[in-house]
Amino acid sequence: MKITCEKMISLNTCQTKEKTQVKYLLEGESIITDDSNTINEKQIINPSSDRIKIKCPIFDRCGGCDFLHINYQKQLSMKEEHVKNLYTSANFSPKFLPIISSDQPLYYRHKVVLSATTKKGKLRLGLYREYSKEIIPFIDCFIHEKSTHDIMHTLEELFHKYKIPAYDYKTNTGMIKHILMRISHQTKDLLVVIVTNGNLLPNGKKIVSELVKKHPKVQTVVQNIHNKKTHLVLLEEEKLLYGKGFITDEIDGLNFRISAQSFYQVNPTQMIKLYKSALDLALLKTTDTVLDAYSGIGTISLLASKRVKEVIAVESNPMAHKDALINKKMNNISNVTFINHDVTEFIQTFNQKIDCLIMDPTRDGSTETFMNTIKMLKPKKILYISCEPKTQVRDINWIADTYKIESVQAVDMFSQTVHVETITLLSLKTA
Repeated sequence: MKITCEKMISLNTCQTKEKTQVKYLLEGESIITDDSNTINEKQIINPSSDRIKIKCPIFDRCGGCDFLHINYQKQLSMKEEHVKNLYTSANFSPKFLPIISSDQPLYYRHKVVLSATTKKGKLRLGLYREYSKEIIPFIDCFIHEKSTHDIMHTLEELFHKYKIPAYDYKTNTGMIKHILMRISHQTKDLLVVIVTNGNLLPNGKKIVSELVKKHPKVQTVVQNIHNKKTHLVLLEEEKLLYGKGFITDEIDGLNFRISAQSFYQVNPTQMIKLYKSALDLALLKTTDTVLDAYSGIGTISLLASKRVKEVIAVESNPMAHKDALINKKMNNISNVTFINHDVTEFIQTFNQKIDCLIMDPTRDGSTETFMNTIKMLKPKKILYISCEPKTQVRDINWIADTYKIESVQAVDMFSQTVHVETITLLSLKTA
């Protein structure tokens, strides 16, 4: 059966269950297919000029990347079109600024998670097959920072040497569930998290000792302990195996502590561009008071503090809040107040006058209650940063009677994937 793709694949299409098949097809391409879930390059009759050779051997099975077969400039234009379509479909007509591209669209992820499985009696680390619980043994991912590859290979060897078994989700037996790594952009230091089923890690001291001896950039190792059957990577209980339990990074002269469970952007070079562009767009004044909702470890709060009179930052996660307080003290900053509270609950009782609201919620977006309360609080400007423009547009629609969209800036934070970050600046209509 011959199929011809009449339209360039869209980001919306790529997020459907047909993604494994559709992601191979670009506008004008034809394939011969047997209706299987996978299309290989040999089935493509006339490749698009935007198609490039796929280097990754598991691209057709792994769900980590979507666009490794598309040249980077086309990826950017697709993301720009996606953001514009979302806003115009909601009857918004803002000024769209050119997407901020990445100087390093490969090997950029400074947070890496691999999961453990057993193949031929040996523990292997790898990535989940798309829409399944199957783990594909593969370490050398094309979007993971390269320094993680050798460390992951070493861990595989050490687990095999000391006969440490992989966790089996079906039987709830075995030991190693996941390995998580974080890397400091500035120092290149690494934090390694070994996620275990239960609190036992036989020969743990020997494993850690050999790991750090071979890879001295590993500055700390943490064991994250699971005592229940879950697909979550990290739970609350931790045990420090080596080092201080955190690493530090620097942005614009400020230092930030990064622990295992801290929220910190996975692409540090783009993160720097993101926060600088966002704060530049807001045109903050030295007399301004800023409310930073969903403030995490205080990254943008502390960066904004250098430009304004006062920042009030609210975050519900207690561990992120703890890191934020440490970051504030570490940088000798006195004009930021960090509050550990549910953001929606907090804003309903907050009555201080603010000049700008900065909000950077999770992919799920904010709540209707929060957005409606903003209309009563009436900050002159809202700087809404989002990793999911769909929920961002939904949220903005709730306040469209009170706020006008000034500009929308897309940022390619997640190259080779369907995801795109957006910065949207809004102004109070009555201001």
